[in-house]
Formats: sequence, structure tokens, C-alpha cells
Amino acid sequence: MKFRYKVLIINLILLSVSLGVVGYLMIYKNFVLAKETQLQNAVVQNNLIQASVEYELLQLLNSSGGSVKAKLPEIGERVTGGLRTTDSSFYIRYGSDYVYSSDDETQTVREELFENLERSGKNYVVTAEEDKHYIYVTSYSLVKDKGLCVVSKCDASEAYILMDEQVGYFRLVLIGVLLVGSAIMYVVSMYLTRPLEQLNRVSEEIARGDYDTRVAVHTGDEIGLLAEKFNLMAGAVAEHVEELNDMIRRRDQFVADFTHEIKTPMTTIIGYADTMRSMELPREEQVMSLSYIFSEGRRLEAMSGKLFELIYLKQHDIKQINIHVEDMCNEIVRIVMPAMECRNITIESHIEPMVIRGNRELLVTAFVNLMDNARKASEEGSVIEFTGQTVKKTQTEETEAWYEVCVTDHGIGMTEEEASRICDEFYMVDKSRARREGGAGIGMSLVALILEHHGALLSIESRPGEGTRMRVRFPQGNTDVQAGRITECEEE
Repeated sequence: MKFRYKVLIINLILLSVSLGVVGYLMIYKNFVLAKETQLQNAVVQNNLIQASVEYELLQLLNSSGGSVKAKLPEIGERVTGGLRTTDSSFYIRYGSDYVYSSDDETQTVREELFENLERSGKNYVVTAEEDKHYIYVTSYSLVKDKGLCVVSKCDASEAYILMDEQVGYFRLVLIGVLLVGSAIMYVVSMYLTRPLEQLNRVSEEIARGDYDTRVAVHTGDEIGLLAEKFNLMAGAVAEHVEELNDMIRRRDQFVADFTHEIKTPMTTIIGYADTMRSMELPREEQVMSLSYIFSEGRRLEAMSGKLFELIYLKQHDIKQINIHVEDMCNEIVRIVMPAMECRNITIESHIEPMVIRGNRELLVTAFVNLMDNARKASEEGSVIEFTGQTVKKTQTEETEAWYEVCVTDHGIGMTEEEASRICDEFYMVDKSRARREGGAGIGMSLVALILEHHGALLSIESRPGEGTRMRVRFPQGNTDVQAGRITECEEE
């Protein structure tokens, strides 16, 4: 059942119950007032009849004397003749005998009217007779040691007829009010539940894959707030779906690039191995073939090692200790110096003393990769600058100060697009040059992930033909840095 129908039914039930209770109380109150009025009139009439009977009885006794019981029928006739109403009657009872009846129906008088009667007292009772209601009122007086009871009978059907008419009229009014109220409440419930139906419709569209759909509800109440939260939720879902799709695309691209990178050296290894297996080669050609097999095998080994480190870092946290940056950078220079000397490249190093929090082995791996990339991009006889210094914060930064390590070369450089993709797996700016140098396009991905675990910021400034500067900034004064990769690629 729709929510609007539930609202309609509940409101109708509440309205009908409320109107029924109010109508019942009002009708009952009117009935009680009318009944009390008729009772008062019946008592007044009984008083008049009693006074008339006693007066006539006193006159007869004073004038002629005689038996009271014998004179009461004559008195009753006189009083009956003097009554102006035709819807009432009365009875006279002297002692235990009825001596007069104006309608000959003394059998309808109940004995309870005479119970516990005292002098000048009255009893009354309401009875139903042939679809009518009557009020019997009894008065008592003592005449010659016997009780004289005057019983008056008044028609009280008017109060009950009035009540029946009010009940019938109220039923008609109630039906009309419920019909009109139903129409009004149906319209109101449609207006109130329309935003909920829109929410339901939008949720169905989102379930079908349309994540750009939003709810246009601005009511300013709880439903409007719900719509606002729903839109925020839909936006978050859309972002997560986009992230998942991007992750799937990157995974597929990763698999394709990895397959391609493995296929190239494996094709070389298989080709040279098949040549050596299938024919006799001169010693020089054998050495050349074995050299190709050896170099491609070393490239596969390096690529697999970096892939292992990349996968491990994505699934595990790292242990961090206090690191003296100057000692670490001196170790990095010693590691890369033999490769630099082979190409007559000079390293200009200037490192300010500082202690940072991190994993020494991983940071050494990251900066060795950065230095090696600078070597591959540089010409023979060029200079690579390796510096470390404290950088003051800017007005837009929350961290008080940064410690910045820069690797600067004056080599081939990169475009802005190439710099923005340099941290993607298997991406190489110059594939032929990278493969010739033994690269596989994983080094910068590993560097970015290591820096992410250290909460460091990596920014790249480069211009084609002028060189590249890699800036790595470590926040100071915070040994509990939240991991978060921020890579900024800028073109000078």
C-alpha cells in the first residue's frame, strides 16, 4: 500500500473517531438537558395535581364529611376536568387501593414508585410503553392515618425523538464531512508525499545506473533535508563508482602494460636462445647473444623486484623511525655515484641537517630512483643538483614549515602532460631511451607510493629541453602524519 493511502486512512480513522466522540457527547448532553426539563415539568404537574386533589378533598370533607375513599373518585373527576393537557394522566391511590384512574391503566404503574416514600416526598421513574417513553411521578401525603398517593403520568417521548433526530442528522453530517475531508486529505497527502515519490523515482534511476540524477526538492522541512542528504549520498556514490571505474581502467591498463613489458624482453631472450640452440654460432655472436639474454634477464629481475615492492607497499603499513637527512642523502650519493661516473655526470650536493620521521630503506629507494631518472634524462658531462633545506610555510598552508629535498637535472625535460602521468605504472616519457637504460616504467610509481606512506608532497617542474626539478616536501613537527598522496605537476 502506498504511503499516501496509509496517511489518508489513518487521518480518516482519526477524524471519524474524533467527530463521533464529539457528536456523541453533544447529543447526549442535549438529551440529558431535554430529559431534565421534561422531568421538571412532570414534577411541577404532579405538584399541581396533588394540590388540586388535596384542595378538593378538604372542601368536600368540610362541607359534607363522609368517607375519604368514597369521595376521592369524585375529586379525581373534577381534577381531570380541570386539566388543560391531553398528553398526561394521573392516578389516585389511597392506602393500598387505586381509587381513581384517568385512563384506566393502573397496571402500568410500578410498585417501586411507592417504595421508601415519606411525607411530602416524591419518587419518579421513566418507562417505555409501545414505542413511547413516560415519566411517572408519585407524591405522598397522609390523610386520616392512610397514605394518599397521587401518581402523574407524562409523555416524555419528545426528548427521545429529539435525540433520534439529532443522531440521524449527525450521521448525515458525519458522512458529508468524511467525504469532503477525504478529498481534502487525499490532495494534501499527494502534496506531502510527492517529494517522497520523487525520491523513490530518483533512487530507481540511480539503481539503473544513472548516477547523475538528483532530487529537486526544496521544502525547507525534514523531507527537504532528507532530499539534500540523498543528493549528497548520490554524489558520494557517483564519486565511488567513478573511482571504481577508474581503478578498473587502471588495472586493465596495468595488466596490458605489464604484459607488453614482459613480452618484449621475453621475445628477445627466446629469440636469442632459439638461435643459439638451433645453429652453431661464432664465439663473438654467442657472447653478443648471451649479453642480450643477460641484460634482458636483469631487466625482468629489476621489474619484478619493483613490482613486488609496489604491491607490498599497497597492502602493508611501514615502520617509521627518526632519520638524519644528511646521512641518508650522503648514502644515496654513494649508491648512485658509480653510474654517474660512467657518464661523466657531476653531483652537486648541499643538504641542511634535519631529522625527519620515516622508513630509511624506502626513502633511500625513492631518492635513488629520482637520481637515476635524472641520470637517464641528462647528457654526458652535465650536472645534477641534490639539495635539502627548510622551507617556511605560505599563508595558504597549515603546516608551520616543510623540509624540502630537490633533485634537479638539466636534461631533456618533459611536457606538462608527460609530467602529470609520470607516476602511472609502466609510463615512460621516452620508451626507447628508458629501455636502453634498463627502465620498465615502475620506478616513479614506487616513488609516489613511498612518499604517500610518509605524508610527503611531490611536485614536478619541467620544461622540454631545459630539465626537470623534483621537489619532495616533508612536514616538520608532526611525527604522526596521515598518509595522503598529493602530486603537483607544474610547468615552469
